[in-house]
Amino acid sequence: MANIKIVSATEARNKWFELLNWVNVYNGEVMIKKRNRIVAKIFPGEKPVIEDVDEVLEKMKGRLKGKNFYFPYEDQKIIDREKKYLKNIRLWRMK
Repeated sequence: MANIKIVSATEARNKWFELLNWVNVYNGEVMIKKRNRIVAKIFPGEKPVIEDVDEVLEKMKGRLKGKNFYFPYEDQKIIDREKKYLKNIRLWRMK
């Protein structure tokens, strides 16, 4: 079953950033109720993946052709570090 929290509008207002962090970390949903009716839902958005970053970089390189620029994602050390980080996050979320 999915991770779902149901909170009152007042509680959502008082704990807004805690709820956003919970949605992000646990990939859950928050339903906000007001007068015993669900009035809003917060659910996780898409997480960027390294392939999406590569696409964006290719587009940017085309626009900046002939200009001096530095993309940190061209550095193999940074790419390896990011891949390791993303792998650890995926493993952590699966537990």
